[in-house]
Amino acid sequence: SYLALLVAILSVGALAGAGNAAAAPREFFGLVPQGTEGDRDIERMAQARVGTARFTVDWPAIEGPDDSFNFAALDAYIGDLAAAGIRPFPVLFGTAPFVNPDPVVLPVTGQAAVEWQEFVRTIARRYGPGGSFWSQNPSIPEVPITTWQAWNEQNGPKHAQPKPAPRKYAKLLKLTHSALTEVDPGAEVVLGGMFGSPRGKGGIKAPKFLKGLYKKKGVKKAFEGVAIHPYSPDVKGISQQIKRTRKVLKQRKDKKADVWITELGWGSSPKGRLGVGTKRQATLLKKSFKLLKKRRRSWNIGGVMWYTWRDLGEGESPCDWCRTAGLFQGTGFEPKPAFNKFVRFTGGS
Repeated sequence: SYLALLVAILSVGALAGAGNAAAAPREFFGLVPQGTEGDRDIERMAQARVGTARFTVDWPAIEGPDDSFNFAALDAYIGDLAAAGIRPFPVLFGTAPFVNPDPVVLPVTGQAAVEWQEFVRTIARRYGPGGSFWSQNPSIPEVPITTWQAWNEQNGPKHAQPKPAPRKYAKLLKLTHSALTEVDPGAEVVLGGMFGSPRGKGGIKAPKFLKGLYKKKGVKKAFEGVAIHPYSPDVKGISQQIKRTRKVLKQRKDKKADVWITELGWGSSPKGRLGVGTKRQATLLKKSFKLLKKRRRSWNIGGVMWYTWRDLGEGESPCDWCRTAGLFQGTGFEPKPAFNKFVRFTGGS
């Protein structure tokens, strides 16, 4: 296919273009696309040498009725990413309707916990090492998923009802880790990305939530990495949030844990809380990526993922600046200045 040919060409020339990214592995610099990208988008990501793509494995969308799984969309997406040499980074998220009508109530008690573990094992058996998806699709390069993110922004009320609670999230982590390692003993669990200061009733600041989580017995063995979404008007704010996170890890004698930046971005429109304009969006990407690359080892950064690939359509934006957070505008492939900064770090074009 054209995509396979493109990837082969890019692989040959990778070393020549990766001078600026030599200190960090390709997977270090990633994206949070919206999950609706077509083949041309994936081809363009391959050309840009995007290392990792973070996406939601949405339980309600995959298993509507109990034991009735629809893998079609996920198969196609993971297959396209793997063919492009992009590491899939899945977020296990959502509660199926046959368990609870509210998808953001954590499935941690009774039958809900049983069904969640069954779902997690099913996904791991399909896409993990030696998974059925890879054996059924031998023409696709095997890029097994070994790192899994458990939930998203669990410290805010938008994603955790009736209210965020470290105790409940600790249960979810244990359930998830147990199910994954039953299938793949080498599987690693990363905490859901925590928003710095979540808005809404019951929101818990990321460092406080993390401290509360560590107080739960046995939870330390249930994850290998911590994740934050250190959105900030400037790079100083990002640095401060990472330092606060590392301080908690040091206090809890867990300094070896990776810190993942699983969302980071700004809008290219001046509208909204983090809307900064086209030029400053590019400047902030450059400064933040430069900082994270420089401090990769001292801060134990697992990777950084830019939110998002392309701008969102009318009515699709989850926040007041998110609509223009993309590296491309609309549906075309005219790059913003931020894209040109992005590929300077990936070695792509």
